[in-house]
Amino acid sequence: MINKKWVTQQVVARGPLWVGTALKYVPKPISSFGLGRQLNWFFRQELQQGELDFLAGKTVKVEVPDLSYQFYLEMQQSRFKVSSEQASEDVVFRANSQYLLQLITQQADPDTLFFRRKLALLGDTELALSIKNLLDSIELNKRLPKSLVRVLTQLATAVPAMEKGHLAEKPG
Repeated sequence: MINKKWVTQQVVARGPLWVGTALKYVPKPISSFGLGRQLNWFFRQELQQGELDFLAGKTVKVEVPDLSYQFYLEMQQSRFKVSSEQASEDVVFRANSQYLLQLITQQADPDTLFFRRKLALLGDTELALSIKNLLDSIELNKRLPKSLVRVLTQLATAVPAMEKGHLAEKPG
């Protein structure tokens, strides 16, 4: 029988290595294009309503150190443009994938992650706070299929147990 808790913790523990390795083989223009399409789809409502206009003319650098991945996000003509090429950023948003997962699924709020030094927001403070508030307001269950939200939430829930070393026993 499969131990679901153990499998979840293994995915959380080893997932960044697997994803980071895979990302090394995907050409950067392709990963940037795909990420840009997904962000434009995910934030389509905010983009249409002008709620993200505060990003116009700004560059956000997103760093995910455990994946050895970074990208630059700009808004052009009310759409996100993602690039892997170095740009002059207004804000740097840095967190390991496990904490981004907790942030996205609202298992941890940005302030808690920031004060625990799991999330770094560097640069334009006002812009960083606007981004943080935007992330706080997103309800995944209204944007993504319930099954996907359930899986992401299960993975995010495993992060605190891993940090404390409370891993499930390997199935025997």
